[in-house]
Amino acid sequence: MKARRFALFSLATAVASYFLVILGGLVRASGAGLACPDWPLCHGQLIPPFEGLVLIEYSHRLVASVVGVLTVGLMVMAWRSYRGRPEVRIATLALILVGVQIGLGGLTVRHQLSPWLVVAHLGTAMAFFATVVVLAAITLLGDTPIRVREGFSFLPRLALVATFALVLIGGYVSASGAGLACPDWPLCYGQVLPALTGPVAVHLLHRFAAAVVGVLILGTVLAAYRTQAGRPQVLAASVIVATLFVIQIILGALNIEFQLATSVTTAHLATAAALFAALVILVVLADRAPTVEPVRPAPATGPRQSSRRAQVLDYISLSKPRIIVLLLVLALTSMLIAAPGTVSLWIVLFTLIGGALSAGSANAVNCLVDRDIDALMSRTRKRPLPDRRVAPPFAFAFAVVLGVVAFVILAVLVNLLSALLAMAALFFYVGVYTLWLKRATPQNIVIGGAAGAMPPLVGWAAATGRLELPAFILFLIVFLWTPPHFWALALYRREDYARAGVPMLPVVAGEEETRRQIVIYSLLLVAATLLLYPLGGMGRFYAGSAVVLGGLFVVLALQVRRDRTVTAAVRLFGYSLLYLALLFGAMAADRILWS
Repeated sequence: MKARRFALFSLATAVASYFLVILGGLVRASGAGLACPDWPLCHGQLIPPFEGLVLIEYSHRLVASVVGVLTVGLMVMAWRSYRGRPEVRIATLALILVGVQIGLGGLTVRHQLSPWLVVAHLGTAMAFFATVVVLAAITLLGDTPIRVREGFSFLPRLALVATFALVLIGGYVSASGAGLACPDWPLCYGQVLPALTGPVAVHLLHRFAAAVVGVLILGTVLAAYRTQAGRPQVLAASVIVATLFVIQIILGALNIEFQLATSVTTAHLATAAALFAALVILVVLADRAPTVEPVRPAPATGPRQSSRRAQVLDYISLSKPRIIVLLLVLALTSMLIAAPGTVSLWIVLFTLIGGALSAGSANAVNCLVDRDIDALMSRTRKRPLPDRRVAPPFAFAFAVVLGVVAFVILAVLVNLLSALLAMAALFFYVGVYTLWLKRATPQNIVIGGAAGAMPPLVGWAAATGRLELPAFILFLIVFLWTPPHFWALALYRREDYARAGVPMLPVVAGEEETRRQIVIYSLLLVAATLLLYPLGGMGRFYAGSAVVLGGLFVVLALQVRRDRTVTAAVRLFGYSLLYLALLFGAMAADRILWS
C-alpha cells in the first residue's frame, strides 16, 4: 500500500511539473513574463488582481508553489519508505532542483528576462521534470530486476541528451527574439543555408538540432523494432516517441505559418516536454525487463483484412465511443448556448474532434488501469485488455497519442483555454478518479464526476474564449447528475462490484443508503437545472422542460427507494441518459429558437 501511495504521489508531482512547464511556455509566448515586475510578491501584493497577463504569470507562480509542496512531500515519503534505496537519492535531487528552479525564477524577473537566465530556468525545469518522471517510472515498475542492455540503451540515452539540448536552444530562440528570424519553412529566405549572422544563426541552429534529434529518434525506433521485438513496453514507448516527434515538427512549421501565435508556441513546448518525458521513460525501460502480459490474437474468422479490422475495433472500443457521444452532446450544447448563431462551424468541428480524442484517451487509460477489475466483472470481462487481445503497453501508447493530438487540435485550431480544460479533465479522470478514488472510497463517483462534467466548460471556452457563470451552472448540473446515474447502475451490478472489490456505495453502505442518496442527489440536480432560468438567460421553454423532465427523474428515483427492485434501478439508469440529452436539447432549442 505504501508503495502504491508513493507511486501515485510521484505521478501527481510529475503531472503538476508538466503543467508548470506548459504554463511557463504560455508566460513566454504571451509576453506575461514581467506582468508581475517584482518577486516573490506581485505588484507588492501576495494576491494581486486576477486580470490580463497578471493572471497568467500568477498562475505560473501558484503552480510552482504547488510543485514545491509536492516535492517536499515526496521527499518525506521517500525517506520514510525507501531509506537507503535509490528512491531517496532521486527525491533529494528533485528537491534540490526545485529549490534552484525557484531561485532562478526570481532572478529571471529581477534581471528583466535575460535570455540566458530564461534558458537556465527552462533547463532546470526540464531536469526537475525528468527527475520526477524517473521516480514515477521506477516506482510504478516496482522491484523489477534491472538488465542493462548496452546495445540498445545507448541510442535512447543519446536521443534524450540531444532532445534536452534542443529544448534549451528553443528556449534561447524564444527568449532572444529569433523565432521569426527565418520567415519561411523548411527553407530560410528560400535557401538551405543563408548567411549565418545574428538571429538567423540562432534560429537555424535550432532547426539543425531538430534534424539531429530526428535522426537519433529514427535510429532508436528502428533499433527497438529490430532488437526488442519481445518487449512490448519498449516498442510502445518507441511508437510514442516517434509520433510525438512528428507532431513536434508539424508544430514547428506552424509556428512560422502562424507568426508565433501564443497557442501554437505553447503547444510546441508542451509537445517537446511530452517527447522528453517519453524518452526518459524509454531509457528507464531499456534497462529493465518488466513482466509482459501475453496477448491473445483475435480469432481468425476470415482473411487477414478481417483480423486487422478486429484489431482496429479493439482499439476503438478502448476509447468507449458510446460514452464519448454523450460528452460531445454536452460540449456542443454548451457552444450553442454560449454563442448562438455566431460560432464558426470549423470551431465546432475541431472542438468536437479534440474533445472526442481527449475523452477517448482518458477512457483508454481507465481501461488499462482497471483491467484487473474488468476481468472480474461480467459486463466488462470481454473488453480487449482483460481478454488479452491488446497488450497493455500498446493501449497506453494509443491513449498517449490520442491525448497529445487532442491537445494540439484544441490549442492550435480552437483556443488554448479549451485545450487546457480538456487536458485538466483528462488528468483528473485518470489521476484522481481512476488511480486514486475508484478503489479508495464510496464517494469515488461523486468527486470523480467533476471530470465528466468538464465538457460544458470546454465547449463554452471554445465558443467564447472565456468562462462565465452559465458555464459553471452547466458543470454543476452534470456533476449532480452523475451520482444517481451511476448508483442506479451500481444497484443493478452490485455483485459485480463486490466481486471486483470496488467500494461502490451499495457495496460499502448498503442498498438502502444508496437509494436514499439517489433521491437526495436527484432533488439537488433538479434544483440546479432551474438555476439556468434566472441566472443563465434561459427562457420559459427551457424552464418548463426542466420541470417536466426533472419531475419524472425524481419520480423514478422515489420508485427506486420505494420498490427496492432491480427493475426500478435499471429504469432510472436508462432514463438518466435520455434525461440529460433531452435537458441539454431543451437548452439549445430555447436559446436558438426563442432567444
